[in-house]
Amino acid sequence: MFLNKKEEVFFMQMTIARAMTRRKTIKAQLDKITEDISKHGAINNKRLHILSDEKNDIKKNHREATDKIKSLFQQFDDLKANYIKLTLAINKANLETDIIIAEKTMKIAEALVYKNEIQQYLMNLKLAYQKVVKKATQDVDQFNQNMKTDGLSEEVKKAVLADVLYLVPTEKMDELDIFLVEFITEIDGTLNEVNARTMIEVDID
Repeated sequence: MFLNKKEEVFFMQMTIARAMTRRKTIKAQLDKITEDISKHGAINNKRLHILSDEKNDIKKNHREATDKIKSLFQQFDDLKANYIKLTLAINKANLETDIIIAEKTMKIAEALVYKNEIQQYLMNLKLAYQKVVKKATQDVDQFNQNMKTDGLSEEVKKAVLADVLYLVPTEKMDELDIFLVEFITEIDGTLNEVNARTMIEVDID
């Protein structure tokens, strides 16, 4: 931690991995406060509130309970602010930090888009092409079975029999296959490594 004297703001240094863990903890704390508010945020004004230890003076009981609920809201606001700051710092690092995945240099943010979205699109594309090739192959087989080729020369057979016309270059699909295998194999380990060594600065309490 260090002090930026110009702005009088304390910045804490931590790895992306640590920031992600801290953010996960904050999320759990926010959920707990929300749950507490849902249980204790309002009661029958003729009853004692469970949050106060005062059991004889109902007005004092309600004041103490109100103070505790107010404190919970303040905690929520503070945690929310820290969550936002951590998220922005992580996002900034993700946009600035280079990594290499499947022999391709990209920012962490781009790698995350590949991991969370594009990877599935690429897999869907691969499966879609395999499906249409299978359909075309079946159609060719059916077409050729219905052709009368008895007595025809090999040259004529070649001319009249159907074959699959591949409209996508083989090297294009091979390239897609190689990228998917390498990306899926490398992405998680590479992200863990870079998150463990990349430092960020964030002004959280």
